[in-house]
Amino acid sequence: MQHAGDAVTFVVVLCLPVAVWLISRPWAWERIRPYARRFGLRIWGQLVVDEEPDPATLQRWAVERLGRLRTDLERVRRLLLDDEWMSATRQVGNRLAYERLVVDVRRAEAQVPAALVPDVAAAPTPVAAPRFAFVAPSGQPSVEVIEFGPAGRWL
Repeated sequence: MQHAGDAVTFVVVLCLPVAVWLISRPWAWERIRPYARRFGLRIWGQLVVDEEPDPATLQRWAVERLGRLRTDLERVRRLLLDDEWMSATRQVGNRLAYERLVVDVRRAEAQVPAALVPDVAAAPTPVAAPRFAFVAPSGQPSVEVIEFGPAGRWL
């Protein structure tokens, strides 16, 4: 297989145009058409799915998605508790992620019936996490605070 590239080039440059020319002849196309039609219909049937998803499957998916969102929300909430040492950019990113996750969890909770939801605390209100509450210790260099979002200017 040292010359595999040469073989591919030979097929593409010489054999493919000859094959296309032969297939384009009317006598060849009449013989190939029934096979090509069956092949095309079979491929089309595999690509197009007419079935609606099962409602139980959709409910399980929604419950799993809600669980993942709650896990992510708790992880970001723990990050917010101890992000004083991070740069202002990362603090802003953490707070934006937190606010987005709160919205996503609330939407996911609205889609899942209460009977299917495991007993976990609901998403907190968006004001539960203070925005940009970092206070630099005196004597240490301060971290810049970027005002971003509805409370400040958009950058």
